[in-house]
Amino acid sequence: MSLWADLRACASRWKARRAEKVRKRNEQPQWFLLAGFCDRSAWSTPQPERLIPIYPPEDRFWADPFVWRKDDRYYVFYEEFPYATRRGHISVMELDRQARPVGGMPVIQEPYHLSYPFLFEFGGELYMVPEKKQKRRVDLYRCVRFPGQWEFVKTLFSGVKMVDCTLFEHEGRWWLFSSVKRNGLRYDETLFAYYSETPLSDHWTPHALNPLIRDFGKARSAGRIFRDAEGRLLRPSQDCIRRYGDGLNLSEIIRLTPDSYQERQLWHRTGQEAGEWHAMHHLDWHEGLMMMDAQRVTNYKEPMLKFKPPGNRRLCS
Repeated sequence: MSLWADLRACASRWKARRAEKVRKRNEQPQWFLLAGFCDRSAWSTPQPERLIPIYPPEDRFWADPFVWRKDDRYYVFYEEFPYATRRGHISVMELDRQARPVGGMPVIQEPYHLSYPFLFEFGGELYMVPEKKQKRRVDLYRCVRFPGQWEFVKTLFSGVKMVDCTLFEHEGRWWLFSSVKRNGLRYDETLFAYYSETPLSDHWTPHALNPLIRDFGKARSAGRIFRDAEGRLLRPSQDCIRRYGDGLNLSEIIRLTPDSYQERQLWHRTGQEAGEWHAMHHLDWHEGLMMMDAQRVTNYKEPMLKFKPPGNRRLCS
């Protein structure tokens, strides 16, 4: 980004954050899911307003949905974030043929925050790479019994804060796209890439141009990279200029090699444009089912936490 564009983006984010602080005094933002069936021809121009909303209970939010189809049934893995614990875990729900939820349950819970349950298949096995920035790791899980039983396999990256890790195969290489926080760079403005011969590798080579993108408007990943009906490789990304997850983009990856990268934006929509929602930051499609998420505001009030002094120690003398 140019210096002037960077300054304008920072000013817009500052104004939005001030407005958000005022709003949060009286309202609770809540992410919820959107679902609907469509074919690949509709992929490059999504219509979120036509999808069916799936609302969580008022005491939590649901976000980052990833779809998987098995035995002709559809399942959605997502981040479930109870406000009481302030810690996300990974849950799954089944959807019927009208895109309505049929039950649900937690599948991976850790004593730290989890989100973005990215799914991929390799060698006949289903794997998940949930976000673990709090632990400075990128860990790989394998499905032992679908959909609810998963086991830890290995750590792909360690000692670095990475979010929204998205894997895909392209021209004989496996790629991992992620946003990284380091050296003054922030998650919402960066896209880093790494490549290897296999997604199970212990050694990932950084792209020569990292970060591939530095732009609050289109850097951070927003879901699975896929091919549309025309064979184009499409990458969902977040528009974070005004606020985190304000809107979504779809861009075509035109060129990707170990020393080059080029993409072209095809579609953009903010949450307010799509459904008068506060935000919208994730998109996924798998074998006919499209999932997105959006954010609304509710009047739910979180219970006040009671402070308990440690032991009988006096707080003042």
